[in-house]
Amino acid sequence: MAATARTMALNLNLVPGGVFPGAWRASGEDAHHFSSLPHYIECAKIAEAGKLDAIFVADMPTWRFKGEFRPFRGLDPTMALSAVAQHTTHLGLIATGSTSYNSVFNLSRRMSTLDHISGGRAGWNIVATAGDDAAMNFGMEQSLDHDARYKRAHEFVEASLQLWDSWADDAWVADKASGVFVDDKRIRHVDYVGEHIKVKGPLNLPRCPQGHPVLVQAGSSDDGIALASRFADIVYSVQHTLDSCMDFRRKVRDRAVAWGRDPNTLRVLPGLINIVAGTEAEALREERELQELHREHYAINALALLIGVPVESLDLNKELPWDLVPADGHGGSQQGHFATLVATAKREKLTVRQILARQGGGMTHVTAVGAPEQVADLMEEWFRAGACDGFNIMPAALPTGAKAFVEAVVPILQKRGLFRTEYPGTTLRDTLGLKRPPVGFSDADYGGPIMRVSAR
Repeated sequence: MAATARTMALNLNLVPGGVFPGAWRASGEDAHHFSSLPHYIECAKIAEAGKLDAIFVADMPTWRFKGEFRPFRGLDPTMALSAVAQHTTHLGLIATGSTSYNSVFNLSRRMSTLDHISGGRAGWNIVATAGDDAAMNFGMEQSLDHDARYKRAHEFVEASLQLWDSWADDAWVADKASGVFVDDKRIRHVDYVGEHIKVKGPLNLPRCPQGHPVLVQAGSSDDGIALASRFADIVYSVQHTLDSCMDFRRKVRDRAVAWGRDPNTLRVLPGLINIVAGTEAEALREERELQELHREHYAINALALLIGVPVESLDLNKELPWDLVPADGHGGSQQGHFATLVATAKREKLTVRQILARQGGGMTHVTAVGAPEQVADLMEEWFRAGACDGFNIMPAALPTGAKAFVEAVVPILQKRGLFRTEYPGTTLRDTLGLKRPPVGFSDADYGGPIMRVSAR
């Protein structure tokens, strides 16, 4: 079955060791393995065997937690996925890259390189990184404020698109008879000038196989939705109820129309944390066992960071210190997670200890714990209701959870006509059912006078 507009898109979110922070402790594997390239390759092969759309690798350019008790994401995603590309043939490779702390030329070149290396399977997860700790790693005293980060992100993506189009599709001639390798007249300067981004161009390699890498964005703030609806092909979401995800998807699609886009070209994928076992009882037992391996010291620091309060203000046996919790987030890069967690904790009057237990089970994502049919039923309900276009699969433990999902849940989805049985082509755009974008400049723009292009 080839991919159609109404079959699911499924990405595997490669959180080293799995989403549950203590999952790595349950494995007989050498613990160093979980932050290594072989772990990435192993998970990618499992995902490709299940015909999943892509593997996704998040990134944060800082050592963020005061106490780290889980496998870290230290490998540069573009470099790691370039290596993974050599061990896969169809699987999409989505790498995170920050618009806050990269030069637009460098990151655009790296993403284009990943697309060339993989034969057209690259995706770029666009993030506008917050946090003074990250800023200090790049020679700044403090992070840009929320508005400035997103203005820079818009300009950054605009400039990237123009850099990828700085070569016409036919510029790479490689004609032995004439001796012409590149037609320089089919390459143009960009000369992009914005408030935050300035780049001359052109890029120093041809237009990539997909034209542009697939663009991915995760953001639930108004500014995040604006960025996603304007540029993204895939939108990750953190909504964990069917109604809230339906509202989110509707909002993103409506905003896409306002940007002049076809909303059917967007794929909204909520995170789906899952534990799949032979029976529901077995899955629930596995969940409890994994939660017991969750180190409290790590968890409480992570919670304090997410909600923007001093860790000393958190009492395990009390509710959150509501007088200290920012009303509308604290300008961080995880405002969607913040809003979901705070709303749930307030509604259910959870103590900090209860929050920590629930966080291990995906408090800010859809969670499916049960037998394969139960997991498939939940996925089908959300998909058919129009709440999503698929899911960002987040197994509690990796690689075992990915293997269980691929071997037990995917065949059920295929049997129900909800998921492909074969890849429809060779590129990530083929898999997603997206057209290759045409060059954004006209023929007259190449080889003529340089046209200054400013931020819109």
